[in-house]
Amino acid sequence: MHRKALGKGLDSLFNLSDDTDGGKPAVRRILTVKLNDIVPNSAQPREHFSEETMEELKRSIAENGILEPPVVRRNGDYFELIAGERRYRAARELKMDSIEVIVMDINSEEQMLILSLIENIQREDLNAVEEARAYEQIMNRMQSTQDELAKIVGKSRSAVANTLRLLNLSERVQNMVREGLLAPGSARALVMVTDNELQYRLAVKISSEGLSARKAEELVKRSIKQTAKKSTEKEKSVFLEKIGDDLQQVFGTVVKIKGNEFKGKLEIEYYSQDDLERILEIMRGNQVN
Repeated sequence: MHRKALGKGLDSLFNLSDDTDGGKPAVRRILTVKLNDIVPNSAQPREHFSEETMEELKRSIAENGILEPPVVRRNGDYFELIAGERRYRAARELKMDSIEVIVMDINSEEQMLILSLIENIQREDLNAVEEARAYEQIMNRMQSTQDELAKIVGKSRSAVANTLRLLNLSERVQNMVREGLLAPGSARALVMVTDNELQYRLAVKISSEGLSARKAEELVKRSIKQTAKKSTEKEKSVFLEKIGDDLQQVFGTVVKIKGNEFKGKLEIEYYSQDDLERILEIMRGNQVN
C-alpha cells in the first residue's frame, strides 16, 4: 500500500518498512479482525465528531465498504486504534462484524500519539484546536522543542507555532474554531486580546461578518488601541475629577473639565445674571494683587 510522505525524521523514529527483511515480519501488515477485538485510542487527538459527516461516512461505507483500513497496534488480546476512529465508529453503527485493519508495530505511547496525529493531519480529520492540543501533548511527553516537533510532523516551525498559539484563546473562542465558526487564521489575531469578554465579542463579529485574517487583525488592532485610549483617559480622569470637585466647592456650581492635565478647557455653569456676577466676584477675590 502506498503511503503519503510523513514528517522528516518520522521514518527514523518508527523505522517504517513495508517489506520483510531476512524473514522478519513487516512493520505494517493488513489483517481482518472482529470489531469487538478493537478498542479506541486512549491518545486520540480528535475530540469533535460531526454528526453530519458521520452520516455521510456511514452511507459511503454501506455502499462501497471501507476503502482505507483503520490503523491499529497490538495491545494484549486486543487491537488499539491509532487512526481511523470515525471509520471504526461508523462500522460499529452499521453493525459490521469485522473489518480490515493495518497493524503496525508501535511500542511506546509517544510513538502512538505522534503517528495518530500524523494520520489525522494527512486525512485532514483534526480541527486546528485539536491539532494544537496534540502538538502540546507531543512536546510535553517527548520534552521536545517547536523546531524538533516541526521536523517530526513535516511542517515549518512557524506553522507549528501559529497552531500552538490557538491554545492561548479563551475556551469559548476555541469552541468556535472547533465548530468551524471561526477560521484559524482569523482566530490567531485574537490572541493579542487579553480580555476574554472582548475577545469573544470580536470573535463573534469576525465570524458573523466573515472577515479575512487580515481584516480580523486590523479589527483587533483598532480595538486594542481604543481600549488602551479609554484606559489612559480613565486614569487621567481620576486626577482631573479631584480638581473638578474642588472647583465646584469653590464656585458653588457645576464645573466641567474637558481635556487632560496638559491641555483642555474649563466650563463653569451659571443660571442667571446674578449667578454669573457671583462667580465673577469669587474669581476677582482670588486674583493676586
